[in-house]
Amino acid sequence: MTVLDRLERWLTHPAAEALLRAGRELRAVLLPSSCVVCSLPDEPLCPPCAGDLRQSTLRPFDASAEADLLPPQSAAADPGADFRPLRVTAAGYYRSGLARVLLAFKNHGCTGLKVDLAAAFARALHASPDTGSGPLVLVPVPGSAGAWRRRGYDPLRLLLGAAQTRGLLPRGVRIGYLLGRRRLPLPARWAARRAGGQKALGARARRKNVHGTMNAGEPGSLYGVRVLVADDVLTTGATIAEAVRALRAAGAEVCGAVVIAAARAPSRR
Repeated sequence: MTVLDRLERWLTHPAAEALLRAGRELRAVLLPSSCVVCSLPDEPLCPPCAGDLRQSTLRPFDASAEADLLPPQSAAADPGADFRPLRVTAAGYYRSGLARVLLAFKNHGCTGLKVDLAAAFARALHASPDTGSGPLVLVPVPGSAGAWRRRGYDPLRLLLGAAQTRGLLPRGVRIGYLLGRRRLPLPARWAARRAGGQKALGARARRKNVHGTMNAGEPGSLYGVRVLVADDVLTTGATIAEAVRALRAAGAEVCGAVVIAAARAPSRR
């Protein structure tokens, strides 16, 4: 078990959560906080905004039409047939309160929001047509080393740990950290840094920037394993496409993907 696994297990233990809750209450006295959505004091997410967040994620949907760079639904798809993109189930759209909560959770250290976001993710997971049809491994997209250094934690790993601890995963679904990041050569890392990261790139440049960055093991090592890819936000689909490429190269059967939020395609905004 790695140090990261031990830390994740500790963070999701009830005693640790009680300690963290007490720490948050003390911080609220010494360093007053405010709602990340409406700025109401004393709570990172006030009850009305928490209710709005839940309301906006009550009806998960197929978001595959919102992304241009998703891979085909099947690895054996006929190139000459009509293209059917990988099915991606999203809890809600990346806008308003959901977008603010995700940004605060990912980039501003508001790790307490994992509970609300885990519930939203679980609703999308239960709505996915791929669950309930036998054993399934939920594979999160790995964060980069640079993102870990900036944040001090992996948001997706923390969120999935909260969902697992609270028993929110569907029957037959388990979490498997099967994907790893390949360390890019220095010239490629410098080019990505100069570009300002994925967010600053266009759709095609995003695909080129992430291609070959993930690995799921030797060819055939995941033969017979059915997986669902998990990510936080779907934009162009380039990151999920790279995860699917790596998993299929290792022999896994990729059934689909699940995300918390999907950004609307430019043509649909």
